[in-house]
Amino acid sequence: MKLLLSTHHFNLLKKPALALQGVISVKSFPLIVPALARLCFAFIFLLSVLLHTDSAIAANPFPHYPVIDNNVRFWESIYSRYSTSQGVVHDPDNLGIVYEVIPIFNHRLPGASKINRPIIKGIKNKYSQILGRLAKGIAPRSAEEKRIAALFGKVSRKRLKKAADSVRVQVGQKDRFLEGVIRSGPYMEEIKEIFRRQGLPEDLAYLPHVESSFNLKAYSKSGASGIWQFIRSTGKQFLTINYAIDERQDPILASHAAASFLRNNYKLLSSWPLALTAYNYGPAGMLRAKKAHNSYEEIFSHYKQGHFKFASRNFYSSFLAAKRVAKRLEKDPSIKRDKPQRTLRLPLPGYISAQDLCKYFDISVRTLKTLNPALRRSVLQGKKYLPKGYTLHLPSTNRQKELLSKVPKHLYHKKQKATQFYRVKRGDTAGKVALAHKISLKALHRANNLDNNGAIFAGQNLRIPDIINNAGKVNAISSNKHTLKANKLPVKISLSSAGRKDLPTLAGSKKSKPEWKKIQTARSVVIGELAVRNISKTKNRNQGTIIIQPEESLELIADWLKVKSNFLRKMNSFSPARKLHPDETILIPLDQVSAKAFEEKRFDYHLETEEDFFSAYKIVGVNSYKVKQGDTVWAICKNKFDLPLWLLKKYNVKIDFSSLRSSQRLTIPIVKAI
Repeated sequence: MKLLLSTHHFNLLKKPALALQGVISVKSFPLIVPALARLCFAFIFLLSVLLHTDSAIAANPFPHYPVIDNNVRFWESIYSRYSTSQGVVHDPDNLGIVYEVIPIFNHRLPGASKINRPIIKGIKNKYSQILGRLAKGIAPRSAEEKRIAALFGKVSRKRLKKAADSVRVQVGQKDRFLEGVIRSGPYMEEIKEIFRRQGLPEDLAYLPHVESSFNLKAYSKSGASGIWQFIRSTGKQFLTINYAIDERQDPILASHAAASFLRNNYKLLSSWPLALTAYNYGPAGMLRAKKAHNSYEEIFSHYKQGHFKFASRNFYSSFLAAKRVAKRLEKDPSIKRDKPQRTLRLPLPGYISAQDLCKYFDISVRTLKTLNPALRRSVLQGKKYLPKGYTLHLPSTNRQKELLSKVPKHLYHKKQKATQFYRVKRGDTAGKVALAHKISLKALHRANNLDNNGAIFAGQNLRIPDIINNAGKVNAISSNKHTLKANKLPVKISLSSAGRKDLPTLAGSKKSKPEWKKIQTARSVVIGELAVRNISKTKNRNQGTIIIQPEESLELIADWLKVKSNFLRKMNSFSPARKLHPDETILIPLDQVSAKAFEEKRFDYHLETEEDFFSAYKIVGVNSYKVKQGDTVWAICKNKFDLPLWLLKKYNVKIDFSSLRSSQRLTIPIVKAI
């Protein structure tokens, strides 16, 4: 609304003091009063409009723009109409264009992906060919071709060619979404309250329906974990994440972190559509998009930079759709959502083993994990203690209340249980390692998640489990670590009684193609050179060198060393934008942390990463890939095969990832969700 003022009225507004001082004559007063009255009325009206607009924005922080109508409707149908046994074949640029809905094998059943792969490939080829002919200007002849042409109407050949190259199949989510609504029951109201307390829209609590369907165990190939799907680097800004505790797995603790993260996004971007999109795309990327196109609508319609692809472009639309569908289902009286469970809380005054705790409170390990989802498997299996300061949740019973008040002090420990590991040397077998440390081969297998064939590698770190003597007491095993020379390559060593030594071979020729069951022995075992080497004292500084492993960053290494990342940059003469690359060697200081303590933290981090991955995925085979000109390790991992870099490295131990060359053969593991 525009408010028009006359020059006369404007001058009166500029000089109110003159009127009060009697400068305006009495004769003009009858003329001035009505004018001032009209002006005051206009001002009050304008103020009311502005206040109404502000309240409207506050009441609806998530606007539904016309430009995303098709996208919101599409995701509503995915969440509420089509099940995981249906595939929606569509155009990714215009979600109003759906070619067909096909039946598929439920992707959550064993062998589904193998069965569905040729079905999906075939249907994509079908529509790609039809669209390809239309793009060449060939008039549609069959009823099917005419139907597809009608979906697009009058568009350019270029648009049809793009559609032909990008046919997409979206698996329905109706059943999965309903399960998520049921699972959300114990947490939804508390999560809403968390957002309200931080002054944020409570409907943000529906975002986990998009991220994870409220699956507490959700874990992505990229390492995102929990209902809010925090990756480790983002999660560590707000949560405790280590080998004993991963607070990303606790829905309430993670919701506090999500509220803080989203609040920061909103402060940066001043728009909830942009702040939510930044949850997927990243706040820095979204800030660049805002500078380029200003509004969400313009970004949605025109932004094409970086990794702003299908997922990021549709993130806000899918949130709006999920919110609508979830609220409808919550009102359905036939749907019984899970209920919250009352618990007792005990802030731990010291470190305590899960076994002692379960025995004292007479609860199962399963109950302990259910009530304390942040506890990692290392704690539940006794490799680590529950940490001091952790708030333990217990069943709310009179018996537990009584026990809670008198926990014996001798159950607590002053320090966390140290990680005991052994670095494999050439010529070692698992049998030799077990015998040297006076443990059973079975215990060694179990502690390191080795399968029955359990191959080990020179340079690999093996966790050494505690010995339980006849008196039932646990004796810690001292760590006997060995360091390999820089020019030594890891060698696969079989665990058979015959001492067979099968070298891992790259897939390529029929003669050398590895059997996936043999190559799978690399499963969930930390390999690679994790030792600190070349330890020396220079200029009153203790230092050493390390070989960078996948997933490591300067910030992460600095945290382990208790120094600033900028200190590491200066020490290695790195530029401010310099990133670390796998297999490169860098200098590290050893003044604040010993080499042994650093190696323990490093080993725990990599074992944690691998254990998390293999709790959600399994290897079902291998393929071969020939490196092409222009390929990068990151592009191969993220774009071509959707694999974490550390896993690709594990299956290609002889490849130097810091200098990947064209024509090299890589063994690519085939991953399937469990």
